[in-house]
Amino acid sequence: MAGDLGVLVAGGRGRRLGAATPKALVRLAGVTLLERALAILSAVCDEVVVVAPAGLALPAPGVRRVNDPPGAAGPLAGVVAGLGARAFARAIVLGVDLPFVPAAALAALRERLGARAAVVPAPAGVLQPLAAAYAPRAHAALAAALARGERALTAAVRGLDPRIVAGAELEAIPGGAAGFFNLNTPADRDAAERRFGPREIA
Repeated sequence: MAGDLGVLVAGGRGRRLGAATPKALVRLAGVTLLERALAILSAVCDEVVVVAPAGLALPAPGVRRVNDPPGAAGPLAGVVAGLGARAFARAIVLGVDLPFVPAAALAALRERLGARAAVVPAPAGVLQPLAAAYAPRAHAALAAALARGERALTAAVRGLDPRIVAGAELEAIPGGAAGFFNLNTPADRDAAERRFGPREIA
């Protein structure tokens, strides 16, 4: 059993980014999004699993690979597969396209979990369930939502009655709301490159 399990959701194909590679292999400041996310999660988790569709090849030596459930795709399917990969006490889910989330911010969310099924940040009032903390009981509820035909991760997570971290509380954790910048378009990639400059992840 993992104490704190990290679930890296890395299934994006990179088409919206205009990339010639899967999103996880896009480089920022010389480092792939996959490498950055693995470093972030490894800093705060006892074990990390990488979740992606079965046909998507991702180099992650030494890290357990988990495939999306058969017949399902998208972030909700990835989260369900990752949370079901093994028993855990607490889990942190991170999307590969959130390169600025500090490890300390994820730890701060996890410490707020208590008896709740999930703790989810809401930068600018928008839930971000791909940079959030989950209790073991979240897995069964999210899997049931997926089985019912739900495909929207945010809708499924709202059904958990999560603790939402927003506003001043979110700004008080490391990185604040700006840490949850989501990389989706070529313009986002350009902005991220400017923000990183030549730095490597700490």
